[in-house]
Amino acid sequence: MKRFGFHPDQLYFNQRNSKKVRYLTHSKYGNLEVPKSGAPSKKVRELHENYQKRLDFEKYMNPKGLKPTITSSFKKPQQEVEFVNHEVMLMRSPKPYDKNIVSFRVNQFMSKPEIKQYLGKLYNLPIQRVNTANKIGKIMRNMDKNTQWRKDDWKKAIVQVDFEVDPDLQRNM
Repeated sequence: MKRFGFHPDQLYFNQRNSKKVRYLTHSKYGNLEVPKSGAPSKKVRELHENYQKRLDFEKYMNPKGLKPTITSSFKKPQQEVEFVNHEVMLMRSPKPYDKNIVSFRVNQFMSKPEIKQYLGKLYNLPIQRVNTANKIGKIMRNMDKNTQWRKDDWKKAIVQVDFEVDPDLQRNM
C-alpha cells in the first residue's frame, strides 16, 4: 500500500511497527530503532547513525511532516446492542416431566449458555439448568411423485426452572 506516492517502508510517521524493528533506549543516544531481521550490529553508534539517516530521509521525503489522518463525514454509530431473534417455541410432550421442567424447540446452533441467557433476559425465567438434544429431521415421502426429502434438523432444550410449571404447558393433551 502506498501513502502519498511513497512506499510504507520509506515513511513511518512515528508509528511503531514491532514486526519489522526493535526499539531500544540508550543512556547516551536516547531512543532508536534497530531492524529485527539480520545480524544485529554490536556498535550502538552505528545503529544510532543509521536511525538518524533514516529520519533525515523521511524529513526530505516529507518536509512539512504531514501525517495521514483518517477523516470521514459519516456520523459515528451509536452504541449498538446485537440482538439475534431466535425462534424459541414451547414444546408439549407426551412424556411426563418433573414439575419444574419445560421443553423448548430452539435454533440448532444455539448453545446452552445462549439458551439460558435468551430465556432469562427476554422472559425473565429463573433458570437452574439447561439440557439439549439435537434431533434429525423426519424423512418425508410424496407417494404420488415417488420422491422423498428430509425436514430441517432441530434442537430440543429441556430447561429446569425455579418454580412449578402449569401441567398444561408440559403435556400434550
